[in-house]
Amino acid sequence: MKNKIKEVAKVLGIDRIAFTNTTKYDDLLEVLNYRIKNNYASEFEEKDLAKRLDASFLMPNCKTIITVMLPYGAGYKIPRKNSMGNLSVSSFGRDYHKALHEKLEELALTLKKDFDFNYKICVDNTPLNDRAICLKSGLGYIGKNCMLIDDEFGSFVFLGSILTDLEILDAFDSNANNIKVDVNSSKCGNCNICINKCPNNAIMDNNIINTKKCVSYLTQTKEYIPIEYRKAMGNQIYGCDICQINCPKNYKILNKTSEENYDSLLVNLEELFKISNKEFNLKYGSVAGSWRGKNIWKRNAIIACANMELNNFYDLIKDELYGDSETFKTYASWALLKLNVQKSKDLIYNRIKYESENIQNEYNKLLELY
Repeated sequence: MKNKIKEVAKVLGIDRIAFTNTTKYDDLLEVLNYRIKNNYASEFEEKDLAKRLDASFLMPNCKTIITVMLPYGAGYKIPRKNSMGNLSVSSFGRDYHKALHEKLEELALTLKKDFDFNYKICVDNTPLNDRAICLKSGLGYIGKNCMLIDDEFGSFVFLGSILTDLEILDAFDSNANNIKVDVNSSKCGNCNICINKCPNNAIMDNNIINTKKCVSYLTQTKEYIPIEYRKAMGNQIYGCDICQINCPKNYKILNKTSEENYDSLLVNLEELFKISNKEFNLKYGSVAGSWRGKNIWKRNAIIACANMELNNFYDLIKDELYGDSETFKTYASWALLKLNVQKSKDLIYNRIKYESENIQNEYNKLLELY
């Protein structure tokens, strides 16, 4: 059965495929509790830990999980252009969630011609930990930046799995079931490049990520971004690739000859101030980072303008102080002070009396700081 599944997968363009009978991931519990206790977890994570540790919550009769990885980012170099924002390479091309889901759906439906089984597809859209599942199946290992790393493709891999009720006894291709899923950094050795290169020091030496400091997380969260974390966001509109592009394990894939033009990852910042939701969805709705919506991208554009010292955006940012959005006022007031402190202090001081208590407190904090 395993050989048949591998044959079908290869025809469909899936080279990396593996299997695991492990459906419970209790060895994740300690690290998950540690992250929660230290406020390192994000608001995107399932609060009920039982659902994150047991595949039977999604599929009660789950017996075997088929896992796959698809490489991306060949030849990638961060595109640079003045006055432009940047999207992570994971947003290049069509939304990988949809593309990989369709690929796994095609695999499952093709297999159903030969096998009678039920299934559920997971592509970063369930409480389960995709990296843990793939690790348990023998795909890759966990690096110090907590990314799943493949010996050939590095960490630039999209992960997906199919929960099934198929009986594939001894499904493992290796002794992967004995691997703890919290971290297995042996192949990283003494290398600490990702830890040292992280722009916000989010990667700690105990192989834990402080998600609240991770730039990728900061570009996605709707929660308040502390002032001291904003500089590290640079011109990022969505995601961050710093720990990956500096990882030696990615040298091969990043230097691979490719005809891809990654300039499409550049974003016009001025456009984000003016674009409607409908226009945003038409232009960016097909890329992975678009799920967070126009307003989060616009907030990140305001932060990027300040970080890049784009003084020509001053008036455009100033207009946000007269709008209705408290989110935009919060970051616009900070950005204005970064661009022209004296001019902006007077402006913000004169606006305080018109604002809500929350914004008044934010403005007073900024005036004291600057």
